[in-house]
Amino acid sequence: MGSVMFDKELATFRRKIIGERVLLMLPLNVVLAGRVRGAVNPPQVAAALKRLRSRHPLLAVRVEIGEDGSGEYVQSNVPPLQVYNAPRDSENQWIERVKEELRAPFAIETGPLLRCSLIYSESVCDIILCGHHTICDGMSLGYLLRDLLECIAEPQKEFAGPLLPPGIDSSTVASPPSTKTLQRFVIGRINRKWETKGIRFSESDMYRMHEKYWEHNTGMQLLAWNLDADDTSKLVERSQVEKVTVNSALWTAFLAAQHDVQLDQLRYRQRSALAVSTRAKLRVPVGESFGFYASSLTVKLPYSPRSTFWDNARSVHARIGKELAKTDLFRMLSSELIHPTLLDSLYFRKYRLIDEAMPNKLLRKMKWHKTTYGYALTNVGRFDIPTSYGSLELDAVYGPLFYSDVEEKMLGIITVGGRLSFFHVSRRPVAGDANLLKGTAMRYLKAAIGEST
Repeated sequence: MGSVMFDKELATFRRKIIGERVLLMLPLNVVLAGRVRGAVNPPQVAAALKRLRSRHPLLAVRVEIGEDGSGEYVQSNVPPLQVYNAPRDSENQWIERVKEELRAPFAIETGPLLRCSLIYSESVCDIILCGHHTICDGMSLGYLLRDLLECIAEPQKEFAGPLLPPGIDSSTVASPPSTKTLQRFVIGRINRKWETKGIRFSESDMYRMHEKYWEHNTGMQLLAWNLDADDTSKLVERSQVEKVTVNSALWTAFLAAQHDVQLDQLRYRQRSALAVSTRAKLRVPVGESFGFYASSLTVKLPYSPRSTFWDNARSVHARIGKELAKTDLFRMLSSELIHPTLLDSLYFRKYRLIDEAMPNKLLRKMKWHKTTYGYALTNVGRFDIPTSYGSLELDAVYGPLFYSDVEEKMLGIITVGGRLSFFHVSRRPVAGDANLLKGTAMRYLKAAIGEST
């Protein structure tokens, strides 16, 4: 906890960027959207976010990069959070706004590292929260959406705070990842050799890399839909009967769709990435802090068309459980051993903005040089936040969602108010028509929960 400093009188917050430093230059924004029944206006949203900066310090930070390439979150001299707003004129207008948010880089040296969009009408409003992934995870955005709506509904409400987000480091992790002496020696030599090159990347360099990234990653397709409360309840009950998690059943539906629509012709489609929350796995309480508390599993999850849906689900459940038991969820801390600007250089090398051998080797070792996963799935699960906020009703929540060129297809799932929702992103040139995947997955899922037990 010594890495966090907060002065109540000066209202300043400073914290070292630790394992998440590897994400700083990456074009990796995370988005969550809420559909609200009722009227919300832009000044209400702006006022609420201004109030919430004192509750969640990372809403008002910029990044200060030192001479050695290390970074800190700093709260001083950060401009107010601006709210993009537009009158609502179509059902899918918010989807197009999400695409823009995923593509837009953050001014990391100026801050803030969070944006909000409001698509509004007198009866329905869409609120879109987008954060730089270094400062938040999907649950953080969910808690922020709740706090935002509470602020709007009750302008005089007093919030407890600040909720200081603890850093993930050797003092907060029960068993920090260990590195063998020989590995440390080799990494040290690599770092010293890299340091002699004096390579540094500025915010303008980052903008240039993001531009190249999105020139390459065209054809984004975004789909959002949900299960009604009755089907969501049936899925929960049937999964309990079959002794698997809802997560395993959802994985099975999309693996089945991937098999049928894409034929599993590419080997990487047998590899899946599963997001895991680390909030309950630290030695210090995290609670509802706004911060980055996520890790991932890499699991091989082949689908067998010769087996039943629920036999496949049990196989998926067993494999995920086995991988979770042996995976070090805090392995990102090992990246602290690597020179920060060498980490920064990976995507600059990937998109040919520098020509250096070391980042090229590291890029391939981390398997970031190509598409590595068929699906990446983030399932927040049942997120217990209210759906009523005075005269406002939270009708649906979609996300969390990010876009990465390492995963072919990404899927964010969350259950709020008894309804399960899906947010799916892929690139049509790579994954084909996402509507086929969606339709096939949902047919499998509805057939599975409709079967007699």
